[in-house]
Amino acid sequence: MSYKAKAPDATGTVDSAGSATRLTRWLKRPFQRRQDEGKRVIGHMEGKHVGLALSGGGALGAAHIGVLEVLVAHGIRPYCISGTSAGSAVGALYSAGLSLALIREVALSLDWTKVGRVVRPRRGFFDGSKLEQYLIRLIGDRTFDQLITPFSCAAVDILRDELVTLREGRVAPAVRASCAFPGVFTPVVMGERLLVDGGLINNMPVGALREMGAEYLIAVDLSSSTLPRKPPNSLLEMWFMSLSTLTRLTHHEGSLADVVICPDIGEFNGIDLGAIPHLIQRGREAAERALPRILGDLGLEANRAG
Repeated sequence: MSYKAKAPDATGTVDSAGSATRLTRWLKRPFQRRQDEGKRVIGHMEGKHVGLALSGGGALGAAHIGVLEVLVAHGIRPYCISGTSAGSAVGALYSAGLSLALIREVALSLDWTKVGRVVRPRRGFFDGSKLEQYLIRLIGDRTFDQLITPFSCAAVDILRDELVTLREGRVAPAVRASCAFPGVFTPVVMGERLLVDGGLINNMPVGALREMGAEYLIAVDLSSSTLPRKPPNSLLEMWFMSLSTLTRLTHHEGSLADVVICPDIGEFNGIDLGAIPHLIQRGREAAERALPRILGDLGLEANRAG
């Protein structure tokens, strides 16, 4: 691969290999204290209500963190967030009040054993209940109305070929459903529905933002990278690449966005967690390129930061 150097963090410095102390302290705090701290972290933005749609892409979703770091540093705090698959995971963490520094540490410490358990292949090779449990450990077993920032995520009822926008009930199983990559992760049963990854029908849920009250819509597209990609080296890579090809056709709601941010991530794949520092940096770079237009549209000062 062409990436070598370790990517800088939001402050321009390089993360140390063992920098999980903030995350460890956060997990030891009582739930109510986490909730109060989260409200202070997210804060409030005057002016237009900004909605942020985060698309899916497996490990590529780390680019969303870099985008959020740049937007928030310039005073652009989303009024609401929608997400599909990996975008739903990042969106849920931010909407629950985790600081971007903590979300970055969650991403950097991630491994597949935290989000899936190998099972006898019937409906999938991995049981995604570990992802649900990990989310509960991070944000508590919250319902959508307990989140600090309004949030929704997209899933697909594979029995009815229907897009399902989840915005009520428990957050963790909803995110698990949105991330349930068909054939890899087991689907999620909700009532009479059998839910899988929302990217099958809508990998960029921009329309949901308007329904939640957003007036200015920003979308992050993880599927817009330059082709051709590198050939897959495993069955899992082949599956992710196949889904990526399919989800390119489900980005029709991108035209509803005022701005679409497109990180340059064509050299990466959706399963390489070792690339997360570089994906975060690519997200930052893409957001910086889009920043002048966004600031101009919102009437914000270009030099604002913090």
